[in-house]
Amino acid sequence: MYKQVDLTFAIFEAECKKLMKKLITPKEYISFGMCKPDGLLTYAGLLFADECPLLQSRVFCTRWNGLSKGSVGDDAIDAEEFEGDIISLLKNSHNFVRLNSKVRWKKMSDHRVNKPDYADRAVFEVLANALMHRDYSVVGSEVHVDMYDDRLDIYSPGGMADGSLIQNLDIEDVPSIRRNPTIADVFHRLDFVERQGSGLKKIRTETSYLYGYTDDYKPKFVSTPSAFHVILRNMNYLPSTQKDNDNVSMNVSMENERLQILVEQIRNNPSIKRVELSQIIQVTEKTIQRDLDVLKKAGTISRVGGNRYGHWEIKPDD
Repeated sequence: MYKQVDLTFAIFEAECKKLMKKLITPKEYISFGMCKPDGLLTYAGLLFADECPLLQSRVFCTRWNGLSKGSVGDDAIDAEEFEGDIISLLKNSHNFVRLNSKVRWKKMSDHRVNKPDYADRAVFEVLANALMHRDYSVVGSEVHVDMYDDRLDIYSPGGMADGSLIQNLDIEDVPSIRRNPTIADVFHRLDFVERQGSGLKKIRTETSYLYGYTDDYKPKFVSTPSAFHVILRNMNYLPSTQKDNDNVSMNVSMENERLQILVEQIRNNPSIKRVELSQIIQVTEKTIQRDLDVLKKAGTISRVGGNRYGHWEIKPDD
């Protein structure tokens, strides 16, 4: 049993202040359903505490190498485990997907068109729904974000609140039955989600706005009595046999603006370090290392000498 005075809510209160332009009052905790009149925190209130004491308040994120799971040590390109308050879980897992996604672009006659792997707002909506509607009574499980070359699969414990199967329902007419109404209400107040019952439609709508979208890329929703999956297809993925025809092979660095900048920086300073590239391009060193591996595999760059005293060489244009 925890009282409101026992824990801090700095992250939650900062979000409230950003929207309301004022500090939240103790009475508003009660009106939000996060605290009882006697000061005891509700289950939902605990999830918004900075040091959330609930063990199941976690998200496991993994970027797998290929189309299937392997061992985290050998087959994961990147992996993170996040725990704590539900707002940080949402933002950290969203940032993980962003860092492990690419935004390619296609040159048109008088402009260029951005081609992200996934619709960013759709990803955020999926993650918000996963945290908002998961079954928190399942202590031995957590939300999982699994990224593969061709798709993003987000799993949350607990099926539909009414026991139905989402794949048997019309997404345009899914009844709004909330397992965790307080969390849903607070997320709505914080402007993380829109009105109740619109989440799945928004995921599909936002995805449909992407360049090159067809029904083959329609988000897929699958549930069982104990689990809920949302699968988003990578808009830029093609089997290797088709890549040359679509000009998105690994060897064409011009398809990715970040890779262009990376190559230009190496051209200007062949001895540049990974940490310097990270600071210039404003991404993590892990992301820089993955981009360097892409360029090396494509034959665009090569390394001469060791990490400390070596330098980069760029393959001359054909």
